[in-house]
Amino acid sequence: MRKLLFMLAFGALFQSCEKNSEAQIKGSAEGLNDGTKIYLSTLGQAQSLKAVDTFEVQQSSFASDLPTADYQDIYLLNVEGIERQNLIFINEGHDVVIDLNQSNLRDSKIDGGPETENMNRYLDKQMDFATKANNLQGEITQARVEGNQDEFKEKVNKFNELKKENLAFRKHLVNTNPESIVSLLIINDFVSQKTMPTPEIKDLLAKLSSEVKDTELGRSINMNVASVNKTDIGAFAPKFEGPTPEGETLALDDAMGKVTLIDFWASWCRPCRIENPNIVAVYNDYKDKGFDVIGVSLDRPNQKDKWLAAIEADKLEWNHVSNLKFWNDPIAKKYGVRSIPAAFLIDEEGKIIAKDLRGRSLRNKVAELLD
Repeated sequence: MRKLLFMLAFGALFQSCEKNSEAQIKGSAEGLNDGTKIYLSTLGQAQSLKAVDTFEVQQSSFASDLPTADYQDIYLLNVEGIERQNLIFINEGHDVVIDLNQSNLRDSKIDGGPETENMNRYLDKQMDFATKANNLQGEITQARVEGNQDEFKEKVNKFNELKKENLAFRKHLVNTNPESIVSLLIINDFVSQKTMPTPEIKDLLAKLSSEVKDTELGRSINMNVASVNKTDIGAFAPKFEGPTPEGETLALDDAMGKVTLIDFWASWCRPCRIENPNIVAVYNDYKDKGFDVIGVSLDRPNQKDKWLAAIEADKLEWNHVSNLKFWNDPIAKKYGVRSIPAAFLIDEEGKIIAKDLRGRSLRNKVAELLD
C-alpha cells in the first residue's frame, strides 16, 4: 500500500523508458457503484490541473486508454464522491494498474512503469521518515512537559539529524537521476517548503536534463525560483499596486514608512488570523516611530465581504490591497508566495531586510530598527 500525497517530496533510482501509445489505465474498484466517475487530470501551466479524461466504474473495475506521454507526464486520479484525495502516477508509456481503496483513496496500490514504481518505493521510505519524525516530536513534547531538559535537548538533536539525513538523501537522488521528472517533483517540494537556499535549488535544477526542464512543471519551477530570487534578503522588494477596500489603487511606494511589513494573508487563513493580533500590537507600539504595514490579501473571487469583515474583526488599521484572485494574485506571484502567512520586512529604501518573522521575532526586529 502506498500513501500518495500530491505535495510530498518524490524520487528514487530512476531510469528512462520507451513510450507506448497503446498504454492503458485499468484496475479494480471494489465497493464503488457502477457509473461512479473517475477523473484524470495532469499538471498544466503554473501547476494548475488540466482535465484529461473521465470514465466510469463498471462491474467493480475500470479501464481507459492513456494519452501518449510527451515525456514523463504527471497524472492525478480522483474518484467521484471521494473528496480531498487523489492518486498520483507518471504516464510514461506503460500500463498503469490500480487497486482502488474506497475507504482511503491514498491507500490504493498503483503499479506502473519504472518512474511510478520507483516513486512508490521512495514514498515508502518517506513514510518511514515521517513515522520516525512524528515519534520524536511526541518524545520532545513529553520531555518539555516533564521539564526534562537533558532529554529534551537529546530528542531535538535527533530530530534535527533525522531531517538533515532525509534532506541529504533526497538531494542525492536528484543529483544522480537528472533525466527523471520525479527528481523535478523533489525540487518542487524544496521550493514550496523553502527547504534550502535559492542558489542551491538553482544548482540542482541546472543538473537536470533539458527534456525534464522543458516540461510544464520544469518551466513553472524555473519561474518560481526566479521569483523567489527576486525576494531574497538584500534585494529590493518588487514594486506593485493593487485595489484598496475603497476601490482605489494603492502602490507600495505610497504605503512605505521607515520600516514596512508587506503581509500576505487572507480571511480564510487560520494561521494568518492567529498571527494578526501580534502584528497589531507591534504596529500600535511602533507606528509613531515609522513602522507601517501593507496587507496583501489572497481572498477568493467574489468574497470581498469576507476580506473586509476580517479587517474590521482583527482591527487591522493599516493599508490593504487585494485583487481577490486567491492563489492567482499577481502580487503573490511576483513575490513567489505559495503559502501564507508570508511576510517581507523592508527598509525605507525598499530593500528586504527580513522575511517571515512571527511573534516575538517580528517585535524584536522592529525594535532593533526603530528603538
